[in-house]
Amino acid sequence: MGAALPPSYLATSMYRNNTQYFKLKSFGIFGEVYYDITDRLSLTAGLRYNDDSKEVVARTTFASFLNPFSNDGDPFDSPYVGSFDADPGTDGNQLLQRREVSFDEITGRAVLDYEISPDNKLYASYSRGYKSGGINPPLSPVFDVSESFEPEQIDAFEIGSKNTFLNGTLQANLTAFYYKYKDLQLSRIVARTSVNDTIDADIWGLEFESILRPSPQWLINMNLSYLNTKVAGDQFFSNPRDPGGGDPNAVIIKDISNASLCAVTGPAPGAAAAFVTAVNTGLGLQGPSPFPSDSGIASTGAFSICSVLQDNAPAGFEVLSPGVEVNLRGNKLPQAPEFKASVGVQYTAEFANGMSLVPRFDVAMTGTQYGNVFNGAVNRIEPFVQANAQIQLNGPDQGWFVRGFVQNIFDSNSTTGLYVTDASSGNFTNIFTLDPRRYGIAVGARF
Repeated sequence: MGAALPPSYLATSMYRNNTQYFKLKSFGIFGEVYYDITDRLSLTAGLRYNDDSKEVVARTTFASFLNPFSNDGDPFDSPYVGSFDADPGTDGNQLLQRREVSFDEITGRAVLDYEISPDNKLYASYSRGYKSGGINPPLSPVFDVSESFEPEQIDAFEIGSKNTFLNGTLQANLTAFYYKYKDLQLSRIVARTSVNDTIDADIWGLEFESILRPSPQWLINMNLSYLNTKVAGDQFFSNPRDPGGGDPNAVIIKDISNASLCAVTGPAPGAAAAFVTAVNTGLGLQGPSPFPSDSGIASTGAFSICSVLQDNAPAGFEVLSPGVEVNLRGNKLPQAPEFKASVGVQYTAEFANGMSLVPRFDVAMTGTQYGNVFNGAVNRIEPFVQANAQIQLNGPDQGWFVRGFVQNIFDSNSTTGLYVTDASSGNFTNIFTLDPRRYGIAVGARF
């Protein structure tokens, strides 16, 4: 009987991204000027130079082969060094992938403020923002992920008004904005790790904020916002929920060798299914079959091996990893609710001994949004409402307080966000919900 393999040489279960070294160098130079054009009109202007460089040393392991290293030990004592390649993009077998990127950008802002009266102001602003790019985790070529991603850039335009009315009892602010994004960074899960893609997008909206004090005891605040988002231009990506891209003649393949997905397309209706059936017969696997009627997937699907299909594909056939790309132009951005509204009411009861009792109630509504940029009913997050309440007893001169609170009064379990996992874990959906109803008491003191 042969000797058992040392446990330290066995790979981790499924995919594991291991970043061994990360270095970030960042510096900037910033300057801003303030100038009163008239006694009512003022200008603020600023510029900034940004410089970022990043270096990453990492690797991704998979259970389908023996690691040439222990996860925490020295790789060079393993007899399997020659069989592992952490960097398919570089000639030879590499134990680690090393990547460096650098970015620089000039950003700035300009703001005009005009004072109509001591209680009423108008402003208009333009600013350019920047978020540095980066390096995606090292993955095998089958996952077709860009090694790096570009910096995110935003041109932001705003106009607004800040006002106080009724002898200071009402504050009301209104803002309109337009944001133009270039290379907006969106994350997704691939091989059980997060990678970044970039798209262009346009956003515009309105925001209204108000605080009303009808008497010294009462305070009422109300906020409203409308947000319109869309993907700008032609942006092509494959949908992890539907790698067939809605094509009834495509065949979605679950790769039995590495748990990835690909899609096969052909030159004529039924051609892809016939081709996959022929290859699968030689592999001892079944041909394509339809998805359940309520899945919303028009394509058929089968288990197979994407690399074998690729090697045997005749002219006119394509094996696309991770799937058929679809145009996202006009789709809404994820986690961007169209409407939001909130109202809060607070009353302060003051006592002769200097103590005060302050009950408060808040309710907030968040409108429809989508969990990812592919939209569709399955990614739709329905509107939800959350209500909170508290009552606080303050000691004389605010020296101490006792607060009782209830969060999520109606014990709603509404979904607030979601993301889709990768093919290796079944493309299941992780959802985020409101925290369940919570209540408690807080005590504080000032020294």
